[in-house]
Amino acid sequence: MDKWFQKFTTLNLFKASEITLNDKELYEKYIKLCDYPANLWSGNFSYLWAHNFSNNLKIYKTIIDDMLVTIILTKNGRLFLPCLPFGKGSASDLLKVLIKCGNVCDKWNQESKYTHKALVNPLNQPQVDFLSQNNLFTKFFTKEKLSGLERHYSITKVKDLKGKEFSKLRAKINKFHRTYPNAITRDYKLEDYKKIINLNKIWVTSSGQKYQKIFDGFYFEPLIKYQALLDHKIIIIELNKKIIGMNTAEILPTGASWGCITKFDKAYPGISEVLTVEMAKKINLLNPNVTTINVGSDLGSTGLAFNKERFRPVYNFERFALFYQNKKRL
Repeated sequence: MDKWFQKFTTLNLFKASEITLNDKELYEKYIKLCDYPANLWSGNFSYLWAHNFSNNLKIYKTIIDDMLVTIILTKNGRLFLPCLPFGKGSASDLLKVLIKCGNVCDKWNQESKYTHKALVNPLNQPQVDFLSQNNLFTKFFTKEKLSGLERHYSITKVKDLKGKEFSKLRAKINKFHRTYPNAITRDYKLEDYKKIINLNKIWVTSSGQKYQKIFDGFYFEPLIKYQALLDHKIIIIELNKKIIGMNTAEILPTGASWGCITKFDKAYPGISEVLTVEMAKKINLLNPNVTTINVGSDLGSTGLAFNKERFRPVYNFERFALFYQNKKRL
């Protein structure tokens, strides 16, 4: 075991324990209780749990003042929160928990030489707005803007593609269906797993080279492998028994949906757009009350931003890193 992980365990820091699949209901319970907008792309159980498959860190959970706190410790010794704590509470309540976390993380990171890193990374604009309601925010914290915008699509607009604003998308999708009339969209089956892994290899060597900022190395396989236990929805496009595209998403405890992984063979023009529309239709079929899907940040990539903007996002949230100012040390 790496020395920082051993030390964390020995000290029983935060009285934390590693996140397991059994924690799914716990996370869903606390996420539902949130008074702040728990709508960050990376602030959901499946994504957080999947960190267990990274070779570079460990992820833990603990309860502090009736809030569920998620903590990451990297193998190099950096300790931080990958999202805000979950649970019921005002801005003041949430900030007081963050201050307690900040004191522990600050002391730890002094020793591991990570003295100028964020306490929480990332959080989005609505979450910053919530925290800003209380003066503890400006007293103890500063924020730094991250690259890119977090994009949220309208399920209805994407599934219907009505109006002039979507005319180019409709044309591209219609051409795909004319060119590949035998292509079918269906739900993922367990026997598709090896084909999906192979599709990912194709994507990495083609589209993945274009969008190198997209990093799903640690969570791609576990989300596919454990999709049934996670209630993670996967659709695929198959042509002549070959899987040429896949898209994954979840309906979250917040009532919104989360668009996670999209992979495709770019040799089939229009498939990316078809996958996006078909997933919107799937979510609407599963729960007509879900109105939006968070498809994540464009990470400051011009190409990614263009592709996401074509679907006319209803929300484009800036993202931030939150830094704790330890008054005892300043």
